[in-house]
Amino acid sequence: MLRFAKNGYQNLVRRLFRKNNPETPSTAAEKITFLVKKNVKPHLDRGRDHLRQNRFPEAIQEFLIAVDIDPACALSYFNLGYAYHELGQLDTAREYYEKAIELEPTCALFLENLARLNFEVLDFSEAARVFQRASSSGAIQPLSLGLWGRALFEQGLYEESIDAFKKLHNQNPQPVIQAGAQYWQAVAHIKMGRLAAARNITEALLHQEDTDSKILYDLGEHFIEARCLGIARNLFEKLAGRPEDFPLARLRLEDIHALEKQIDEMLPKLFDGDEEHLLYQIHTLQEFGDERISKALLSLIQSSSAPVRESIIRYQTRFGFPVSGKIISLLADKVDYVRDAAYEHLLKSDSPDFVDAMCAGLLDPFLDIRKKAVIYLGLYGTMEHLPNLDMALSHPANSGITQEIRQAMALIKRRYQKNIDTLFYTSPAPLPQTEIQNPSNALRFWIMIFLQAALIGYFLYVLLVRW
Repeated sequence: MLRFAKNGYQNLVRRLFRKNNPETPSTAAEKITFLVKKNVKPHLDRGRDHLRQNRFPEAIQEFLIAVDIDPACALSYFNLGYAYHELGQLDTAREYYEKAIELEPTCALFLENLARLNFEVLDFSEAARVFQRASSSGAIQPLSLGLWGRALFEQGLYEESIDAFKKLHNQNPQPVIQAGAQYWQAVAHIKMGRLAAARNITEALLHQEDTDSKILYDLGEHFIEARCLGIARNLFEKLAGRPEDFPLARLRLEDIHALEKQIDEMLPKLFDGDEEHLLYQIHTLQEFGDERISKALLSLIQSSSAPVRESIIRYQTRFGFPVSGKIISLLADKVDYVRDAAYEHLLKSDSPDFVDAMCAGLLDPFLDIRKKAVIYLGLYGTMEHLPNLDMALSHPANSGITQEIRQAMALIKRRYQKNIDTLFYTSPAPLPQTEIQNPSNALRFWIMIFLQAALIGYFLYVLLVRW
């Protein structure tokens, strides 16, 4: 079974980042404004020139001289850390990164390079913690967003991982990086049993002509493991159209076709026998996520048997079929566990189109249903739903889900604030992109500002008071 190598996505993003973005960590350091002594700057410049030409020992020598001249210069320690990092001497690199951060604790660039080092030694927990700290200090680079998402994924923090990859997808327009971000989101959704969300992302990848073959193949394998045969077949059929991928894709298509033959033999039995027989057949078909099974079961959705109705809904939810329109009427079913299954299906539908229907679930007598309605509103609700949630919070019957209600209200408010920030936030002017060669330059600048302010004040005094 083919899988992305442990560092596959890391290498992919790193390669693209260095090819298309001139601001690699070494050159990005040149854009940071620090108070650098005049006699330190030449050594930093020569050291960076050596870095660009991969002459790391010479670069290290220049940076060590810079440290000797000014032991309080964080930039010198960072460049030393970066040079040792590139040489693979990670323990030494860590020491210098940490010294740079000790001197400049809020520099995002310093923090994210230390986080990358932690990722490379597979310390995913520490990598994620430092990436979070770097993100809180400033904007971080695309490579760091990708590795942050991977670090979270490797810890099983799939929800947080999806958020990181969403940021990467939204911030970087490069098609290959976007495809990688979508891949990891889809896999994380599969791990959490959110097949509908995984399907939606994968369908988008299928419609892209140049999606990497490894991404398509690996997603196909994940969907086979999840027994979603239809979408796995679509992935391998796309691969089969590429001559270099045809042999592997053909083998997997043969496996899928063999399973589909079993389905062909089992489907007619759905419509024979009593309730017990039907439930047995549905249970057997739970091993296969196939569109034909989905359609056949939906034809029985109005069965008089509550266990049958529930089993049909659970099947559609398990494999993420987009059939919510057929199930929404069962939100009003007389049987609690059938309604619960219907609400769960809409919750996992990866669609914001059912807010009004789910809002009605806040009044359902069954606590689990009210909880699902609350979670859905947290995902897709708007400010107009806050009064409904506030009323639910104050109701004694909801004492068991107060935490979920508060969390849903907080999510809605956060989304609202982000929308406001998007409308009204104006980016500040960029900082100067050159180093200050002498601390006295800054002093002279502020003296000039003070003198100008004093002159303006005196002019206003003469104009308004003495006249």
